[in-house]
Amino acid sequence: MKAMLPIFTALALPAFCASGMDRFDALSQIESQNNDHAIGRQREVSRYQILPAFWEHAMAVNKTIPVFRPTDPVAAKAVVDWIMQGRCQAFESRYHRQPTDFEYYILWHRPACFVGRPTPRQITSAEVERGRRFANLCRNDD
Repeated sequence: MKAMLPIFTALALPAFCASGMDRFDALSQIESQNNDHAIGRQREVSRYQILPAFWEHAMAVNKTIPVFRPTDPVAAKAVVDWIMQGRCQAFESRYHRQPTDFEYYILWHRPACFVGRPTPRQITSAEVERGRRFANLCRNDD
């Protein structure tokens, strides 16, 4: 049992301590466990797992971000904020409301589920599970 304690702590404490995270912190936790040096299967970079094309586009059009290093959490957060502002605006135009925390995660991970298509596509069970985990991290039970 004593050997299981570190495993239990590693799995349980983030859930207990996470209540009320902001969306950026929850997104970072889900995508890379806050690893600024994470690189994904599709060459996504940063704690938020941003596709390289988005970094290039952000560098070309957004002059308000002072540093464009994916390992810089401030720069990565600014790029995510810039991306999500556009996606949330498109969502709000289509559905006439702001996205829930679950929908926000799906907008990040699979935006075509909600915007950009005449008919939204189906969300996979893995996406549903990650979206629920994200929403639970964001939940504030005050």
